[in-house]
Amino acid sequence: MSKAQTYFILALLFALSVAIFAIQNTESVSINFLFWQYPGISKVLVILSSAAVGAVMVMFLGFWWQFKKAIYIRQLEAEIKILKNQQSQQTAAGTVEPKGQETTKKQLDT
Repeated sequence: MSKAQTYFILALLFALSVAIFAIQNTESVSINFLFWQYPGISKVLVILSSAAVGAVMVMFLGFWWQFKKAIYIRQLEAEIKILKNQQSQQTAAGTVEPKGQETTKKQLDT
């Protein structure tokens, strides 16, 4: 089983446990947040909407992390390209020999 499948199964089990918890708590509650008041709202709605908002936030954080990682990979690829160009220019100028050729020259001298 792959790592992604394991995470998916764990996410499903967590979602199932949140749903069961929400269904078992059906009382009405009053919610006060800053200037807003929500009297008599169902606990099920509060629990499920909180879980949904949390899931959306995690999803956006994951997208942001992937975006930053992709930018970092592009920077590293550009740096590799620059270093390869520098190496090929030095090799063409005869200042640096590739590693594979050093061993064959040593073998030919003996």
